[in-house]
Amino acid sequence: MRSIGAALLFAAQPATAAAASPDWQAVLAEVETIAEAEQLPGFGVVIFDEGKVAAMRSSWQPDTPFRWGSITKTVTALAALQLEETRRLDLDAPVKTLLPPGTFNNPWSAQTPLTTRHLLELSAGLPDLSSAEWDNNQPRPLFETLGGRQRTLLWPPGLQHSYSNVPPGLTAGVIETVTGQAFARHLRDAVLIPLGMNQAGVSPVPDLPGGFKADGVTELPYWHMTFTAFGALNASLVEMSRLLEMLLHQGRLDGMQVFSPASIMAMFEPGTSLGARNGLEVGYGAGMYSWIRSGHQFWGHGGDADGYLSRYGLLPKPGRAYLLSINTDRPELLRRLRRLLEDSLAADLAPQLPPASAGLTDLAQYTGSYYPSSARFNVDGWRSGQARRAIVTEVEAGLEFKRGNRTTVLLPAGPGQFRRAGDPVVTVVFITDPQGSVFLQGELGNYVNASHCPGFIPTCHQ
Repeated sequence: MRSIGAALLFAAQPATAAAASPDWQAVLAEVETIAEAEQLPGFGVVIFDEGKVAAMRSSWQPDTPFRWGSITKTVTALAALQLEETRRLDLDAPVKTLLPPGTFNNPWSAQTPLTTRHLLELSAGLPDLSSAEWDNNQPRPLFETLGGRQRTLLWPPGLQHSYSNVPPGLTAGVIETVTGQAFARHLRDAVLIPLGMNQAGVSPVPDLPGGFKADGVTELPYWHMTFTAFGALNASLVEMSRLLEMLLHQGRLDGMQVFSPASIMAMFEPGTSLGARNGLEVGYGAGMYSWIRSGHQFWGHGGDADGYLSRYGLLPKPGRAYLLSINTDRPELLRRLRRLLEDSLAADLAPQLPPASAGLTDLAQYTGSYYPSSARFNVDGWRSGQARRAIVTEVEAGLEFKRGNRTTVLLPAGPGQFRRAGDPVVTVVFITDPQGSVFLQGELGNYVNASHCPGFIPTCHQ
């Protein structure tokens, strides 16, 4: 990915001249109306404008703790980035010596060692937790859970981003080795306390509101996650608001530089995947990722903690953001509220200009049958060629990507670079590696042209 740079990413973005100032209280009133109509047991929402809290509404007290699920990955990344700031950890050095033998197996270690930066950007090549780990609800010591069959890398680290809850566990192990502290203690000392999140942590707290099944009535038990570093954060709306305010101000909070601008930019800018190195402008950075909504690029993260669902999204240029939480297992409702908030945040902003279309003449080189080049679950089925393929064909506008009933037209934006209609940045790239495999990476997922399978997939031909 090209370097955006703090000056550009955080440059002030004016609202459309003719548009009235947003009525944030009206937006929150709409959220509350939906929550009441859907009989939500509870919700919390915060809106930021010009870098500070503009409106907040919650069915709980603002200082009531809440479970934030995978948003924990954001603060875990901050803990590692802070160690790099203080020169206690080199994020680009091999982690093999920092973890016990057998913690992971990297078949490509001689050519491409696994680094902490790979762990933070979820480009390590690791599948997700096993079924037994998902089903186990007994808290266990960190280093007791780090090893096992599931820890073999499936492809070279740094090839592609693939979501997994295992890398944060390894990151926590690295942090414990480097600091000599338990992960929970170091996270509190190095991240939460400096942010003024004094009551937050990754241990159970007694006064959490219940998390409920989709019926909003049946309470779910507290989930003791295999690795607290991927999803166990408990914090209030007020505390989480301080985290977002810091991110909107490039690491500054209450007039102090809590984290360096370089650390914050590492969260906004992925750099380890093949796509990120070849012009892809969306992706997963250090504990945070980006997506496109209403013609604008948002950054943030989502969370799921068995009955607790959450999301935050940032628009750095106008200093706008939202923080959203509900305590019932209804992801479709969270998506509805998220769309409302994102559309409202971007409604009066000047549209981002898409990259100029490039008149590429040799689009045929990207056509063909494509097989998924990564797998999060069902690894055996993926390796044996059972995953669903996609077909890429040439059309008048550019390329057409079709997988099942889903069809997407890709518009050229540069050599190997494409975007969907309405995308303001490059969202899909095609890259040929030194071995001749053609990879497709970006908003559509990870694929490889089945005419030349990489060695790590035994079967990808039709």
